Formats: sequence, C-alpha cells, structure tokens
Amino acid sequence: MQSQVTPHERPAFERGLAIARRNYLLLLLCAITVPIAALVYSLAQTPQYTASADLLFGARSFESELFGTDFDPEREAATNVKLVSVDQVAARTASTLDQPGLTTKDVSNQVTVSSEGESDLIAVDATNEDPQLATQIANEFTRQYIDFSRENEQAKIRRAKAGVQATLDNLPPSERLGPTGQNLEQQVRRLNALAAVQTGDAEVAQPATVPTSPSSPKTVRNVGLGILVGLMLGAGLALLREQLDRRLRDLDEVEDVFRIPILGTIPESDTIQEGGPGAELPPTGAESEAFRMLRTNLRYFNVDVPVTSLLITSAAPQDGKTTISWNLARAEAQAGQRVLFIEADLRRPSLTAQVDIPQESGLSLLLAGVTERNGAIVSRQGIDVLSAGPPPPNPAELIESRMMSDLLRWASEEYDRVIVDTPPSAVVSDAVPLFSQVGGVVLITRLGQSPREAAEKLRDQIDHTGALVLGIVVNGVRTPPDSDYYRASSTTPLAISAQTLERRAEGATPPEDRA
Repeated sequence: MQSQVTPHERPAFERGLAIARRNYLLLLLCAITVPIAALVYSLAQTPQYTASADLLFGARSFESELFGTDFDPEREAATNVKLVSVDQVAARTASTLDQPGLTTKDVSNQVTVSSEGESDLIAVDATNEDPQLATQIANEFTRQYIDFSRENEQAKIRRAKAGVQATLDNLPPSERLGPTGQNLEQQVRRLNALAAVQTGDAEVAQPATVPTSPSSPKTVRNVGLGILVGLMLGAGLALLREQLDRRLRDLDEVEDVFRIPILGTIPESDTIQEGGPGAELPPTGAESEAFRMLRTNLRYFNVDVPVTSLLITSAAPQDGKTTISWNLARAEAQAGQRVLFIEADLRRPSLTAQVDIPQESGLSLLLAGVTERNGAIVSRQGIDVLSAGPPPPNPAELIESRMMSDLLRWASEEYDRVIVDTPPSAVVSDAVPLFSQVGGVVLITRLGQSPREAAEKLRDQIDHTGALVLGIVVNGVRTPPDSDYYRASSTTPLAISAQTLERRAEGATPPEDRA
C-alpha cells in the first residue's frame, strides 16, 4: 500500500493504556464491586479472637539419654507438632473445660499447632468468638498436653524397665554376675532415676493472655485483596472483551490495522445520523469544520502532483462513506471548486433520494450506452452529480468497463475534484478495478462498528493493487469539540503544508490553484 507516512507500531505499554481507556467502565466496575463485596462479607462475619500459648520442648528424649541414639532436630520438631495435635489432648481439654456444647471436634477445629522456626518452641493458637474462652482453650490445651506427655513418657519408661528387668531375670547366675548382667542392672537403675524425675518433655514457655482485638475477619486486608482481585478480574474481562469484540474502537487501533495515516476524523453527530448523507449541516458546527479540515488535508497531501480524482470506499456497510463523500464534495464546492460526484455504488445507492435526483438516468444507464453524459449529470447544491441510476443486473461488469475508464479520464480533465463513492470493498469487488484509475483512494472506517477482520481484508486487498492510498477518515469519533474534531492524527501528512507556505512565500502557486 502506497502512502506518504507509515505509522510506527505502538509499544505494548501504549496498547495496554488504549485497552484500559476503552474498557475503563468495566475496570472501574470490577475495582469497586469486588472490594465492596469483600467489605460486606467481612462485616457479616462474626469476629473471632485468637489466644496463643507457647510450649518449650526438651532437646533430647529419654531414649537418647538412655541409649545414646542420634538426635535429629527437624525430625524431633515435626514429631512434637504431631504429638501436640493428637485428638486425645483435644478430648481431655474439652472434658476438663466442661463448656456447654464444646466437643472434642470443636477443640480440634479451633486449635492450631505450629512450630516457631527451628527453635524448640511450639505455638498453640486457639480461636473462638469469645476471647475468654479462646484463652482458656489455649492454656488448658497446653496443660493437658504436658500431662499427656508426662504420662506417655512415664509409660514408655515403665515398659522399657519391664523389658530390661525381664531380660536380667532370665539370665543364668553366671551371666548375671558377668558384664552382661552388670550392664542390664545399670540400665535398670538409670530407668528408675528417669522415672523419678520424669515430668514430660515439654513445659509452658508463655501462657495465653486474653486477646483485645479480633484476629478475623481482617477487614482491611480483605478490602485490599478485593481491590487487587477486582483489578485483575477487570483486566482479564477487558482482555477477553478485546478478543471477542472485534470492532475498531480508537484511532490508534485504526492505524495499527491499516498502517496508513489518518487524514481526518468525523464526529459522532445526531444531525448526520438522523438526516442521512444529504443532511444540511450547520456551517459553523463541528461537523462542517471536520469536513473542511478533511478537504484541507487532501488539498495539501502532495503539492507536486495534484490528486484530482478520489475514490472513497470502506471495509463494511454503514461506515458512513456516502455521507463523508457527499459532505467532502460540498466542502470543495463551497471553496469554489468545480466538483463532480459519481455515485458508483450501483447495488445499494443511498444518496439519490436524499438530494432529490430522479432515477430515470444515471451512471448505470450511461455505462450501458442508454444515455449521454449531459443527460445523466445533474446539479445539486453547487455540485455536479452523476447518480447511480436504476440498479443494473451486472454492476461489476459495468464498473470494470472501458466506458467507466473513459468517464473517469474525462472527468479528471473537466473538473477540479472528482469524488467517486463506491460500495464497501471488503464486501463486493466492484470498486477494486477503479483503484488504479483514480488519483488516490480514501478509506472510511467507523469507530465502534467496523469489524477488524473486514478492515484487515480491505488492507490486504489494497496491498495487492498497488493503489495510492491517501489515508483513512475515521467516522463516529466521540471527542470533545476542542480536540480531534478540528485536527488530524499526529501521523497525518499535513506536515507538507509547511512546504506549501514556503512555495507561496516565494511566489509559486500550488497546482490546484493553477487549475
């Protein structure tokens, strides 16, 4: 595709900002509703209080003391956590507290046991909606574990002593007096000593105190997570919407698809929507100014090679190409130019009824040789109009005929500006043969309506024709009147107008003025 300026591809950050701008309402909705839901959920929860007690375990078990076995701190800590978490301790705690409705399962569910790093401390956390009861559960649980541990250790010592004593009693008298018997007697004495001092392998390092503030719900944390989740959900939905909604939605996206400059933007207008292509526009309104700006951009597109004939097409129906074509022709006529408007959409012409042109003559009959040029061309609003005429059975063949080529050649010589309004080129191929027979091609797209696939198809179609594409006119831009309504895109070729000013300062006359 030929063009004066090739827009550069936007960085990923700018594309992300464009997506955020297009979906800001969705992002805002998710960023508000999810935190509010988290807040409501948190406020609806019953406050829970957590009391914490610490148990300190001995460094070595009685087996290590008695038999000198290896000591593994990590394994010992994991074992201690398992022991503290046994259901027997929960059952003894529930029985001792004798609280109405407090069962062994309740204690197991409300108590959490965890090791504190690599130390010998075990944290016992009890959570309940009553801070007093949470404190009682934590302290009673630790006491019951100490009793359970002491009883368990003493039982193990008794079993070990019984086994050693049985072995000693079964020795023959000769061996009992020998080294074997003496060693067993020494183990029995050590077990008796351990049994006398055994109080369990744990003690209370820090008793639980009554908590003054609830541990849950964590309202601030939940709302903060809600904001984060809301933003992530909004971003995900925005990306999903971008994938599912394939319409062109902003100027940057239009440039990304077509890779050609934007010549101008046409505002979203109730006057145009309600009045159709031939609607009368306020002369000082944003709409009229937009078409005057478009005319200026086209006038100075190339000051060395005048572009007399313009073919205007779009990717899809309802993009507003006929409206833009007609109003551009009016802007040219108001500037004193001799303009010929050719309605080359022979399939679904939309201008004839708007400007009160009879269908008894027109382009279709002219190309078919039924009528002459003088009889087919009528004047409306200072513009010579060659309407589509009656719908022919073979519109593509007529547009591609030699008669059409001769008509364009004649029109370019007789008029200052020839504007050819054609069908959507991505839908039907009628306009394609004319791409190389006009001075330049202008593409029309409408924000929020033109499908991306149709735009890409039109871009590829024009790439293969080698036509001179002057740029894109973006229709339906919802922008304040003091911004894009009155100026073209940053990539518009209006920078050439500076050369025009220099040429005029030197006394040169632009080719169009010479005409």
